[in-house]
Amino acid sequence: MTKPVSQQRLAKAFVELAASPVAEPADLTGLLWALAEHGTELFGDCAANVLYFPDGQASAQVAGTGEELIDLARDAVDWDEGPGPEARRTGRPVPDTDLDGDRARRDWPRYARRARELGYGRAAAVPLRVGADTRGALALLGPGPTPLRPELLELGQSLTDVVGWTLDRERRLAESRALADQLGQALTSRIVIEQAKGTLAASLSISVDEAFQLLRSHARSHRRRLTDVAQDVVDRRLKLPPRG
Repeated sequence: MTKPVSQQRLAKAFVELAASPVAEPADLTGLLWALAEHGTELFGDCAANVLYFPDGQASAQVAGTGEELIDLARDAVDWDEGPGPEARRTGRPVPDTDLDGDRARRDWPRYARRARELGYGRAAAVPLRVGADTRGALALLGPGPTPLRPELLELGQSLTDVVGWTLDRERRLAESRALADQLGQALTSRIVIEQAKGTLAASLSISVDEAFQLLRSHARSHRRRLTDVAQDVVDRRLKLPPRG
């Protein structure tokens, strides 16, 4: 029988999950492993594995306790069977299910058979949501015929939600950094173009509008980026003759 989880252990798990670093959006191995390990630690004799599908990618990242369980989770994705893929597909929790029952044999024939061979008798899952998207799931597997307690699923969903918030935070930060980089590049390009316009206007005794037309005409005729042409003018690597 699973022992009650102390508040200290719970607090430690939530803090460590919330503080887990995510170096790259596509490299979340540490965070996923933390979720799987905390799940196994807190759920007593239940095993846990995690599926995560990064943005725009069809293949799943998998974390779990033990190679056999990881192999089962990977095969479940390939078969599109089992509680994890179902929770990810529907976006809803998969309740405690008897792996020897009609429902598992009908809907998850290969998964249920393999899980029973590994010694598991019950399975359930909760979705891993990142913002409005369901990107994966936390699956729980229990030994023997004893049903999984509802509070385990509630705890699993809470842990998974922390991971989802972390992933959503990192995604938003990445989007903000990308936007800032784009704005910075646009500002830099604008400054270089303005400098080139001023250089040409002064050296050729033309207006800044005429200087811009000269820059743009040269860029188009030579199939170059306007910013690159402007930079060459500013750096004195390119001298443009006045338009005849």
